[in-house]
Amino acid sequence: MSENPRSTVLVSGATGLMGTAVTRELLSRGHRVRAMSRSVDRARIELGSYPEGRTGLDEGRLTFVEADVTQPQTLDEAVREVDAVAQTAQFPGAPVEDPDKGLTYMNVDRNGTVNLLQAIARVYEARTAGPGITRFTQRAPHFLYLSGVTVEEGSANVWDRAKWQAEEAIRGSGLDWSIVRASPAYGPEDKSFNRLIGYSDYQPFVAIFGDGNEKLTPVYVGDVGRIFARLLEERDRVRDLTLPFGGPQVVTMNDLLRTMLEVMGRRRRLLHIPKPVGKAQALVLQFLPGRFLTPDAVEFTAQGGVADLTLLRETFPDFELTPLREGLASYLG
Repeated sequence: MSENPRSTVLVSGATGLMGTAVTRELLSRGHRVRAMSRSVDRARIELGSYPEGRTGLDEGRLTFVEADVTQPQTLDEAVREVDAVAQTAQFPGAPVEDPDKGLTYMNVDRNGTVNLLQAIARVYEARTAGPGITRFTQRAPHFLYLSGVTVEEGSANVWDRAKWQAEEAIRGSGLDWSIVRASPAYGPEDKSFNRLIGYSDYQPFVAIFGDGNEKLTPVYVGDVGRIFARLLEERDRVRDLTLPFGGPQVVTMNDLLRTMLEVMGRRRRLLHIPKPVGKAQALVLQFLPGRFLTPDAVEFTAQGGVADLTLLRETFPDFELTPLREGLASYLG
């Protein structure tokens, strides 16, 4: 029995890979979702294409708000009268940043999170008797944040620094909060692993940067949706929780891609492109129309990241993670 039945949740980035999974799971459990998007019409079409979305629309539990985490003036109405805010926004084309368009980790992950927190402060803070002192009302929302498994203080990588600074802003906000440091996710709409394996449609190999021996714990995207729902429903038990989250198996990138190919019934060899070569190529490619590769993106795609699941098992001992091959077979088999 959930502690917060039929909550109203603002989901930022609701049409992204993670945001869609969170939205679908919340709707399947009977919650109300306010889907935040820069294009309400597109969001209605995309989310309405899923069974949970169609049911949510029919029952009035799926609504929409046109807002952007990088545009503070759009956020006050978005955060008003909600029980929780799930910040899952990612910029289009990630991990390839495009500073000219404001599509960077610092602008979306860090500044976007700060903008949401400031909007919540404007809407929910109440004055106290002390001069210049404010507090949050009891109606202030639970803040749920999608971070990354490699995030740590002092990282050399801009994506880790941006998310670390976002985490610090959340921890100092005075709100109830829960942070999910998720491993890279795979699923039907995944544009990372699926893009790599998609080259096998017309090539006799799958090219990857680096030696492919980095260890990671890829997680099925549906599991991300389920853990966000559990955090929402068990708010009193998960306050101030930073939760490493990943799949149940530790594999290398080579293992992952070979398993994907096996599930698809394909035989392809893996072509390893040394990272220095990839970065040299990216130095040129980043200036071409479409900006589909940068040196930082090469580093991002070649990194590992293993989630320690100890805290997950202690906090949610009944939570069952989807085995890798089972998750892949659900959409590749």
